[in-house]
Amino acid sequence: MGKRLIQQRRGKGSIYKALKHNSKGNARHAKVNQDEAGVIKDIVTNKLHSAPLLVVKYSDGERLMIAPEGVRVGEKIISGPKAPVSNGNTVALKNVPEGTAIFNIEKNPGYGGKFCKTSGSAARVITNLKDKI
Repeated sequence: MGKRLIQQRRGKGSIYKALKHNSKGNARHAKVNQDEAGVIKDIVTNKLHSAPLLVVKYSDGERLMIAPEGVRVGEKIISGPKAPVSNGNTVALKNVPEGTAIFNIEKNPGYGGKFCKTSGSAARVITNLKDKI
């Protein structure tokens, strides 16, 4: 019997899967419908994410967030409808002025960020319409 062709030998390795027990946790932003303030405790790396993560201390405990560019340990982060538009704050897309760079954008409100989540990526708000973004 002859040898297998080289095309048949290639690609026979197993698929790599990152181990879940090595994860630091799920990275989630705070809800926009309630005002909440927190302080950045640490910037950490995670094997399951390409972007660095923030450890943010809120009044009810600590949570992980995707780190925006230019934040430092000890800075205050605010989320909610009354939060100012600044680096690291979580605000509704309708409140963001035109020309602002944003990341971790939700497709539908409350579904979690779906766009521009990798490290260093950002989108720019071009225009705000009355009933659409």
